[in-house]
Amino acid sequence: MKCAGIIGRLEDFEDQKKWFVNASYVKAIEALGWSIYPIVSNTSLIHALTICDCLIIPGGYDVQGYYVQEEKRAECTYYASMMDHFDFIVLDAFVKQKKPILGICRGIQIINLYFHGSLLTHMNEKTHAKNHMHSIYFASGSVLTQLYQTPCIVNSYHHQVIGKLGDDLQSLEYSEEMYVEAIAHKKLPILGVQWHPEKMDDDQILPYFFDILCA
Repeated sequence: MKCAGIIGRLEDFEDQKKWFVNASYVKAIEALGWSIYPIVSNTSLIHALTICDCLIIPGGYDVQGYYVQEEKRAECTYYASMMDHFDFIVLDAFVKQKKPILGICRGIQIINLYFHGSLLTHMNEKTHAKNHMHSIYFASGSVLTQLYQTPCIVNSYHHQVIGKLGDDLQSLEYSEEMYVEAIAHKKLPILGVQWHPEKMDDDQILPYFFDILCA
């Protein structure tokens, strides 16, 4: 059985810091016949580079202002800076091994920043509110036209989006407001989506990533 590494999230629960992976990721990925290995430390990262066939960078809180070159905003909810730093460390390790990588929501933003792109750090609260659904449209030549009709409807749990696209990244889909909703690397097996495919009943992104990019 192939194994997907997924970066854990570190949050405070009842005054204790705990690492966790959302059950929705576990359910969706295991349904495709894969096992999951949580990456929660430098030691587990070293092991993951040996046993994992790909990396998932999951959603989570907003990226710290330090990484987007602006002051912290009251509208944003941040992890401690070490969480951002750990995401970049893990991503860098998997990029260097040229293993397939999928970034989801916050994950697409981490990928874009890693490749020297930028973020827009606070979008319209109504159009980018939690559980909001909206249409997305394919960019010319997008590989995702094989998976969806255009426009297609996706969920939205975010209020930060990609600004300047990172080096060697291409946009695959746009929102109605022309914000980037999906990206791919031009040379490496790296894909990112701004929505949460693991929470969608008609998802085609996870099968595409695991069956095609990870083949």
